[in-house]
Amino acid sequence: MAFPQTISGKWGWENATSTTKYHKLGTIMQIADSRYVYAKAGEAVTVGQLMEASGVEANENDDLAVTTGASAGGTTVIVTFGGAVTKDEYADGTLFFNSATASGGYMYRVKSHAAGTANVTITIDHEDGFAEAVTAGTDTAGFYKSPYDGFLQSNTTAVGPVVGVTRNDIASSSYGWLQVEGQSVALIQGTPGAGLGIMRSNGTAGAVELNDGSLSLVGQIGRTAGVDGEYHEVFLNIR
Repeated sequence: MAFPQTISGKWGWENATSTTKYHKLGTIMQIADSRYVYAKAGEAVTVGQLMEASGVEANENDDLAVTTGASAGGTTVIVTFGGAVTKDEYADGTLFFNSATASGGYMYRVKSHAAGTANVTITIDHEDGFAEAVTAGTDTAGFYKSPYDGFLQSNTTAVGPVVGVTRNDIASSSYGWLQVEGQSVALIQGTPGAGLGIMRSNGTAGAVELNDGSLSLVGQIGRTAGVDGEYHEVFLNIR
């Protein structure tokens, strides 16, 4: 079944959460001038706070052996992982080739894969298939989960890139929407002045603070100065 990658929503849809997956991770929803991305929580999180992608896992490294390759235009390869993976663990994530070969530098969205460690069949979600032939024994592969798979409250020491602001409480392993653009409300650290740039906080988990250039810029404070420890108008520009 095909699902749209971008949908037009209505106010209130951004608050929806569920234990059932209704869209591909990373699906964009546009409501007026605000933009949201569909994601899965890796822990219980609170409304109005900044989120980040979870760290990489041991099996997501590169230099994984391709045991069965594919011709250009094909959609499946067989790879041996560094450890056991569960079925579709990397669905909606990325397969890439890191070898200095014709296929090196290409990346593909993962549609599905089997469980296992050795000789795991990977199917990509690209209608035109692989842009270059993939050669077993020569090309090497790597994987990354979707940054929207298992997101966490933004830590004061960065674990991964920021991915959005929650618009509702979301239970662990449940699905919901993170706001990435437009007028929003977020937890504030300090007292950033009206209209000034803001970044992820390095002092309060889940908060934003005045940008000093040391961490990820996420947007601007709203039309009045922020108040420490309170939720306040911000204008997001995370993607």
